[in-house]
Formats: sequence, C-alpha cells, structure tokens
Amino acid sequence: MKKGGYIYLIISVLFITTFVYGQDEKYEYGKISQEEFDMKSYSKDKDAEAVVLFDIGKSYFNRTESGFKVVFEKHTRIKVLSDAGIKYGEIDIPFYQQGNIFEKIEDLEGFTYNPDEKTYVKKSMLNINNSFDEKLNENWKLKKFAMPDVKAGSIIEYRYKIYSEYVFNLRDWEFQWKIPVIYSKYIVSLIPFYEYTWLFQGGKKFDEKKSYIDKGNDHYFAGIKYQNYNHEFVIKDLPAFNDEEFITSKNDYITKIDFQLSKVNQVNGTSTKVITTWEEMNKELLNSKDFGKYISRAEKIGSKSQTVQRWKTLTDEEKFDNIIEYVKTNYNWNGRESKFASKSPSDFEKEKTGNSADINLFTVGLLKSVGINANPVIVSTREHGRIKYDYPYMHFFNYVIILADVNGKKVLSDASEIMCLNNRVSERCINNKGLIVQKDKVEWVNTTIPIVSEDNTNMKFIINPDNSIKANITKFSTEYSALDYKKTCGEDKEDIKNHFKSETYEIVDSTFKTANFKKRNKIYALTFDVINKPEIINEKMYIDPFLKFSLSENPLKQPERTYPIDMIYPKKNTFNTYINVPDNWKIDYLPDNVKVDNELFSIEYKTIKDNNNINVTFSYFFKKPVYSENHYLLIKSYFNDIVNKGNEKIVLSKI
Repeated sequence: MKKGGYIYLIISVLFITTFVYGQDEKYEYGKISQEEFDMKSYSKDKDAEAVVLFDIGKSYFNRTESGFKVVFEKHTRIKVLSDAGIKYGEIDIPFYQQGNIFEKIEDLEGFTYNPDEKTYVKKSMLNINNSFDEKLNENWKLKKFAMPDVKAGSIIEYRYKIYSEYVFNLRDWEFQWKIPVIYSKYIVSLIPFYEYTWLFQGGKKFDEKKSYIDKGNDHYFAGIKYQNYNHEFVIKDLPAFNDEEFITSKNDYITKIDFQLSKVNQVNGTSTKVITTWEEMNKELLNSKDFGKYISRAEKIGSKSQTVQRWKTLTDEEKFDNIIEYVKTNYNWNGRESKFASKSPSDFEKEKTGNSADINLFTVGLLKSVGINANPVIVSTREHGRIKYDYPYMHFFNYVIILADVNGKKVLSDASEIMCLNNRVSERCINNKGLIVQKDKVEWVNTTIPIVSEDNTNMKFIINPDNSIKANITKFSTEYSALDYKKTCGEDKEDIKNHFKSETYEIVDSTFKTANFKKRNKIYALTFDVINKPEIINEKMYIDPFLKFSLSENPLKQPERTYPIDMIYPKKNTFNTYINVPDNWKIDYLPDNVKVDNELFSIEYKTIKDNNNINVTFSYFFKKPVYSENHYLLIKSYFNDIVNKGNEKIVLSKI
C-alpha cells in the first residue's frame, strides 16, 4: 500500500517463490575490469566528479548463545573522474551504541587501484590502523578513514561487516548518493521469528525485486527447523542527488529503503506486535522514567523551590517568562540532542547541565508546578528529517520541546536555546509538526513560524578626495535573522570581521559596535565602517550601492526540483544606501525603479535624486516559509531578479 508518498509493505514469511542467488563476477571483490579503468567520464552525467560503479549491501541473522545478531555487509566500488571527486575516498561508517546494545565493525578492508605503466595496476591497501571513531551524539558514532593514494582516475573499493544486537531496525539502505550510482542492490535475509515493515521513498519502483525461500539451507533454533526468507531490491542508473539550498535533510528526499520490526513470533507459537499506535507511543513515553516520570519528579522539585513558587501568584504570561528565563539563566545545554533525559531531575538540578531533553522536560515540570498547563512535544530536527505521520515509529523523533497554554494561547519554547525568544523554538526544530505527548489524546502542533524575520542594512557613502568610498554600515535584524548573527558572530570583533570579510571593501577594525546582543526582545544592531575603491574607467566611477551585501549568486541552480523550497520562516531583506556626491562628480546613470508584489513574493528597487545626493532603496520579501516544488522555477526567477537588480551599478561622471 502507499501512504503519504511512501510505499509501505510488510515483509513476512509468506513468500514462497524459490530463487537461487548467484553473485555476478563483475561485482566480485578485487576484480577490476578494463572498462572500469578506461572510464574517463560517465555518459549519463558528463559533469560527475565520481561515480559509484556498484554499491551492494546485505543484512542477515546470525545465531548467538542468547538468540540472534544482525549482520550487515557492504561492498562498494567508486570511480574517481576528476580531482574534485577525490573527496569520495574519505569514508564514514555510522554505528550505534546504547547501554548494552552495541554494534561492532569487523572485516574492514579496501584497496585503491591506479593504472601503472609497469605493472598495469598499482594496488594501495587501506591501513585500518589509520581509521578513527568520531562521536556524533549520545548513540551514534562514525568510523572514519581515508583510502590511500586517491587521485583522478583511481578506482576505490572497500567492504566491511557490522555486527549488531539492535534487531528493532534493520540497517536502512540509501540507493542514491550525491554522485551518480550505476548499480545499487540491497539483500535482506530474514528469519521467521521477526517480521518487518519497510518504507521506500524517493523512487517510483525497483528495477528488480525478488523474494524467495532459501531452499536447501535448513537452520534450527529451540528445536524448530526454519529457512531464511530472502528479499532483493535493485535500482540502476540513479542520478546524483543535488541537495541545493533550502532543504530540511537529504534523508527526506533521497531514494532509500527503511525497515522497522513489526512483529516477534515466539517459538511457542505466540506473537507480539511491535508496531504501535500514536496513543500507545504517548502512553509509553509518559510511563518512561526518562520522559513522563522525569517531568513528574521535576514538578515536585519545582513545587518545593522557593524561587519557583514565588511566581505562582503572577499572571500566566509572567509565570511562563520567569520560568523559561530561570532555566535559560541557571542551566546549560551540553550540545547533545535527545528526546529522553540523560540523568535524574535532581542530578540535573545539582549539575546545572544536560542534554536538550534534560532541559526541556525539566522546564515542563517547573511550569506545571506553578499552574501552567504544559506538555512535552516530540519533534524531529531538520537535520534528522521529516516525520512520516502514517507510521508511529519512535525513531522518527530525536528531540523534545515545550508546549504551554498561556491564557488560552498555545506557546512553543525551547529552553536549551538561550538566545532565542522565550516564545520561540530553535531553528533546528522548525520542521513541520510535532506530537503533543499527553494522556488519552493524539494531537499534533505546527512548529512553523509565520512571523517575518527581517534583516535591514543601512549604508552611508562618503566619496573621499582620492576617489575611495568610506561607507558606514549599520545592520538591524529581528527574530531568527538576529539569532543567526548572534550565533555566527557573537560580540567578538574577529568573528564579526571574518563573517563580513569581502574583496569588495576593507573593514576598519576600530569601528565595530553591537547593541542588544543579550536583549532578546530588542532589535539586534551591528555597525562598522568599510573602505571601498570603486572602479573608474574613462573618468566614470562605477559604484556598487550595496557593496555585495545583497545576493551576488542565485542559490537555486538545478533546472528542476522535485521537493519543496524550505526557507524555514518568512524572510525580508532591505538595503538603504545614501550617497553624497562631491561637486567634482555628477550623476550619469541610475538603475530603473522596479516594483513587484504578489502573494508569494515582493521586490522593490527605488532611487531618489536630490541635487547631488542619491538615496537607493532595495527590498525583497519571501512571504512563505515553504514553497511547493511546483513554484521552483518561479522562485528561481525571483532569485535571478534579486541578483541582477542588487548588483546594478550607479555611474558618476567626472566634471
């Protein structure tokens, strides 16, 4: 069946087609063909930096003393076509660790093959001692290594196995890469004790799909004879996935298949369904010591706190602001994202630091302790990907935020983001909807922020006697535009200088000033001076009125797009430049005025000449946080208008 753009099927023990699998010679490890060496470019994508010749994976079950382990094998071969493709020799292998559930990477090996005049093929072996592990978050790590001697023309080949006790999710499989893939195959070999559902996204169909019983290979468990049930999925000639600007996560749109355990069949003949409902998921979370029970304990801590309880007589708005401000001021986020608390509320209160769930679940408890109706909301961050609302899978969520009822108005908050307004969530959490975790009710809340974030740039130009331009730049920003500047630049002059560094001008270091950096409810301001040297040709001065602060390049480059343009929130940019023209120069050319305004977008360019003074105003406004892929070409054309208009020159002539 197909729901919400995803193909959904149950893989169980019902397949009875018999098929004997034989490995094609051209996919054997170490067997490189002359055709692969001779490949100079990929015929279906002449600009490809590299191409995946094949990518083959397999998941199957191994017996252990206590039950079963899942083994995942992967074998990949890549052709590097240009120097830009050398980066595909840097490999990351994700693996999972949580409590007594762990994954181990074994049998890792690889070679780089390069043509050599004397021996025909020079083989450089991967030294696994040069690999290292990098921690991604509380549960995921990356095994990282670089293939040796990679250059344009190289063929990279590597393979490995991952042994896992985590049977709930079989390894998912990404058929599509950021480079073209000629052949991708995933084989899943199941046993009758576990049944899985799978979700297929990003593609219309498989080029090959087979399901068959592994006849002749009998296995035994607890006195029961069984055979494996094999499923093969093949897609050929996949184009590169181009994840240009304004996208949540490639995981939302890339062609892939994802598995989840749906039923466990016991040896005594009974079965246990694993796939839950949203109601059951809420109940499970509320009964969890690291979620619902954590909130209850935090509420008790709040009810005993003199600091917290002194706010109980205030209005709902005052209670809410005081509690959020109290948590932001007294507790620190350790940078780790989670939907579950990592320690007890009492330990969190003592240590004053924790993950995002420690902070936000604790805050929900404090809000409840002063009489605010508050609930946790589980969400998926933008990087983690979108939630599939037809499938109640816990792993779709990786974060929890706060929902409070303040005088009948639902207010979202994220107390881990200290520079964000108290009634806003962090930008990473603006990702469609979140599930309100509450008793006896399934309800979703929209995390999208319809409020406009503005970035205003005011410039005052003075043309010096040496024909250089001294420009005073003042930027005013609100909402998430202000938050972006604060997080990127802070108050550090070097960070600000690096952020605004440009070949168009030279920044005057001593002129940096910021205002309202720590005042979330006020407009953030930043000012500094720059020196610009305009182009002068045949006694004509060509002035860039916005000094490249406006866009200089269209971020949308693809001829078409099959997924939305996600700008996160409505954005408005305004540039206002005042130019004082000296008496020895006269105005020769001013760009034409332009005004376009519709329900999706507006742009306005206006010049005013007053004697020998010029005032130029340029603004553009993307009115929606998300645009449909059907609007892609239109939005792309708007960006072209912004680039073209924002980079037009004003021309002065020497008198």
